[in-house]
Amino acid sequence: MKKYMKRLIILQKLIEDTKCKVRLKPDRTNQITDWRGGFGIPVEGYIEVAGPERIADVEWIELDPIVVTHIGRLVPPHIAFVSDAIREVLNKELVEFDVVKGMIRIDGSQLR
Repeated sequence: MKKYMKRLIILQKLIEDTKCKVRLKPDRTNQITDWRGGFGIPVEGYIEVAGPERIADVEWIELDPIVVTHIGRLVPPHIAFVSDAIREVLNKELVEFDVVKGMIRIDGSQLR
């Protein structure tokens, strides 16, 4: 398995386990995708958050470490901070990241 595919699968599992949201920014545009609850890997070399993007075209991917779980109309939402869990996995897997305005940002070069 290629190194970048292993990292994508690790990120996919991390997002699933922590329930954090994810978004990405393609290189060729100033538009950032909306926050989503995960991403897909439709075929090798592509990642899909809002639509398929070539991994080679991803400038960065961000994880939101604040997880809000809506329980019901009469019950306030549950808020969890999962930044420690995210950092632990990324450090263990030697994935470099920055914290930008509270979001955990992984440079696209880490995914190639």
